[in-house]
Amino acid sequence: MKQYGIALALIASVVMSPLSWATEQAKQQLQDKMQQLESVQASFEQTVTGSSGEVLQSLTGELALQRPAMLRWRSNPPDDTLLIADGESVWYYNPFVEQVTVYAQSNAVENSPLLLLMEGSKERWQQFDVTYDSAEGAFEVVNENTGSELNLSFTGDKLARIVLKQKQGDTTTIALTDVVMNERLPTDLFQFAIPEGVEVDDQR
Repeated sequence: MKQYGIALALIASVVMSPLSWATEQAKQQLQDKMQQLESVQASFEQTVTGSSGEVLQSLTGELALQRPAMLRWRSNPPDDTLLIADGESVWYYNPFVEQVTVYAQSNAVENSPLLLLMEGSKERWQQFDVTYDSAEGAFEVVNENTGSELNLSFTGDKLARIVLKQKQGDTTTIALTDVVMNERLPTDLFQFAIPEGVEVDDQR
């Protein structure tokens, strides 16, 4: 794909419609924002709704993101779970059933648009169409491969809300509060130590 990049860019400069240009400008604008985003820490409130608008799940918790591809996601009781992406593996720990499931992050990232965007790879970005709603201050990102839609809202330069619309109809809305941007985060925040007596389901 890389060897055709220059030729495709030249062709695109001739045949792109005004709408396509707007899309490419929105993509570049979002890329610039994500490049400036080194880390995020925040509390969150997550709501999952079905295709008919019914609430399927509601929970709160804390998250931390570190570029290029590290994530810590902890939900509060009674839905007490922990997910850690350390750059190589994704660890999903459910203390209620005393089990941790481990996935190769290279596979899991394909199903996580936010991790794809955090990763910042030019090849990854080719999978997305991006539009910008200036009234909402929000970017809509459509993954061409999966059909999922990711909506990212900012207040100034701070990420404020994440909405993920799955192809099958479910919508996950994550509202962020107490957002702290670009502070240096300790590396052990993204390391998972297997608790004694916990069953490990290794899917790598």
